[in-house]
Amino acid sequence: MNSTIFLFIATLLCWGPTWYVIKFQLGIVDPMVSVFYRFFLASIIILCFCKLKNFKIKFSLKEHFLIAVLGVLLFNINYVIFYLSTQYLISGFVALCFSSILFMNVINNIIFHRNFPSTMTILGGAIGTFGLIFIFYEEISNFTLSSTTSFGIFLGIIATYFASLGNLVSAHTSKIKLPVVPVTGYGMLYGSLSLFIYLLVKDTPFQFDLSLSYNLSLIYLSIFGSVFGFSLYLTLIKKIGSNDAAYVAIIMPLIALLVSTIFENLIWNWSLFIGALLIIFGNILILKR
Repeated sequence: MNSTIFLFIATLLCWGPTWYVIKFQLGIVDPMVSVFYRFFLASIIILCFCKLKNFKIKFSLKEHFLIAVLGVLLFNINYVIFYLSTQYLISGFVALCFSSILFMNVINNIIFHRNFPSTMTILGGAIGTFGLIFIFYEEISNFTLSSTTSFGIFLGIIATYFASLGNLVSAHTSKIKLPVVPVTGYGMLYGSLSLFIYLLVKDTPFQFDLSLSYNLSLIYLSIFGSVFGFSLYLTLIKKIGSNDAAYVAIIMPLIALLVSTIFENLIWNWSLFIGALLIIFGNILILKR
């Protein structure tokens, strides 16, 4: 099997169910504390693996700073906001918000690299954006932060933008030849420790849920959703670039919507069906060579 196809499918299998699994992290433990547990545990696993395999884990101060920026964006701010969004939306809709990362990557490439898109990319972005509007038209037309659904969508879009910024930093670390797995481990360590400091300042209680569902979901999110998922995805970015790697965002919402249909009783209507098709078509146009 082609290595790119393997990375793509493996990333989907690791990440597809995570949007629903996050639901089991909500309740007794503060969502931000759960994010800290997840990525701190994942960072220890990755860095111990790197030590055992004699991977390069020594970086310059400048490189550590770059990895820390990556960690704060991808493994702190991004996921904290996504966990909060999951409190207000079913998991499939959170994943739909994440599908907008393709458009945001295009926007950020314009802002930071003066890399202007082709006509096909603009058309695809417009179609995909229209698809999101089509699905959430009622919430958008009646938008108010007092509405839980509207607030959940707002959080999902903001979280996705921080994920897009993290993608750009990851693409840069790949460009300067930093090894993916150690960078991922250190990034998760810096992201979780920066969140830990914030939680201490905010005097947030560090509770822990001893239930089986919380612990199994934490293990899944740490090992499959974080250790394997991000190592595979960031390797994909290194191999084909952040824009093409974001193709994962096309298929993943469909898996998340299927999971929501089975476990969260999501009822499909015409606006959801047509909107999802528009998002997929728009994303394909963006990635069309």
